[in-house]
Amino acid sequence: IETKNGGSEYKGQRRDQILTIIKSKNGAQVSIKDITDQIKDCSEKTIQRELIAMVSDSTLKKTGERRWSTYSIK
Repeated sequence: IETKNGGSEYKGQRRDQILTIIKSKNGAQVSIKDITDQIKDCSEKTIQRELIAMVSDSTLKKTGERRWSTYSIK
């Protein structure tokens, strides 16, 4: 179900899920695969876009490049 504001309600829930997954790793670096294994209701590409947005707004820190990228809380 799409909302009038472009689905930002779902985006907020996804971001919360991503943060919860990263926090549950106790400060360890988390890969996209770690996240997609736990979030089943959206594509890897969607999660990837969400991670990029979270890095650009300084919520997350990205280490590495391309498929070796890992994410942690800033």
